[in-house]
Amino acid sequence: MKSQANASMQEFLARAERMGIKVQIRSDNLDTLFSEPGRHESRKSRPHAVKLFTHNDTDGVSCGILGKLAFGDDIQVDYSNYDDINDKVGKLLSLHLDKYDQVFITDISVNEEIAARIEGLGMHDKKKFLLLDHHQTADWLNRYEWARVTVESAGVKASGTTLFYDYLVQAGFLLPNDALSQYVELVRQYDTWDWKEHGNQHAKQLNDLFYILGRDRFVHRFTSNSSPNFTDTEAILLAIEQEKIEKYIKGKSKDIYVQNVHNYKAGIVFAEQYISELGNALAELNPELDFIAIVNMSRVISYRTIKEEVNLGDVAAIFGGGGHAKAAGSPVPKEIRQAVTNLLFAVPIA
Repeated sequence: MKSQANASMQEFLARAERMGIKVQIRSDNLDTLFSEPGRHESRKSRPHAVKLFTHNDTDGVSCGILGKLAFGDDIQVDYSNYDDINDKVGKLLSLHLDKYDQVFITDISVNEEIAARIEGLGMHDKKKFLLLDHHQTADWLNRYEWARVTVESAGVKASGTTLFYDYLVQAGFLLPNDALSQYVELVRQYDTWDWKEHGNQHAKQLNDLFYILGRDRFVHRFTSNSSPNFTDTEAILLAIEQEKIEKYIKGKSKDIYVQNVHNYKAGIVFAEQYISELGNALAELNPELDFIAIVNMSRVISYRTIKEEVNLGDVAAIFGGGGHAKAAGSPVPKEIRQAVTNLLFAVPIA
């Protein structure tokens, strides 16, 4: 009888999805729904108060989308960057941990001080934490039971979104479907730059759509309809955006400063838009350079390279950041921003 009920519910959900109707199931016994023989033991009871710290790029924000699909109004998402993640998690540890049943950290990592504070918690509180990251520079966190850093699995590069999606499905918090699985794979391909190797423009356009819509509209779009197929309006917006990207890259290619950075010949450019496209385009246009560093003074430095012998994760780590071998980032410290401001607006000497 239970298997028949499960099949009927699955059919109902599939029909609702085809009709564009969003169905959200809430139950204190969610772990017993749709269970398969032999899998009940792996299901977890659904937490009622969830905190998610995640990165603020497309991959990290997509973790936020998955969290909202899984936990609805019971999740509070905090989109973070490398320069504030440790302060935010530290504040939670000091003041707010008792408010949450579960704390996720996805697509971004904490430093050694915060990791030690989490590890020093009592068993009950420590079990609330799960960190899922895919950056090589965070591999050291695997020493802790509450952290899972996976750069690749079975020869496929991981992303924060794929790791969180797999966890939520396996834990029974999220029902998989074809549209959502396709969305997750497109995010993975763009974030790991596999889209370039496969020539998958759809993955690149999904990232473009994130910046066109902005975070809140993007989250609303894909929590309401997780299909990555673009509407006619979205397709027009993407075509216009591509023209803007090409024009922006052409302009910035004239403003590169060449500098030695830790024995690498780097091209430095100041920019605030189209970071990945700009970095890779400039690297291809300037093969004599080891990597491109894109400086956004208000936020972050992004590093891009097309050379196999250069590991930008190591370079970014020197400056308090992290990432992959070919794509990484580090924060622009507040002290640097203040120093630049002082230089720009210094009182001229009479």
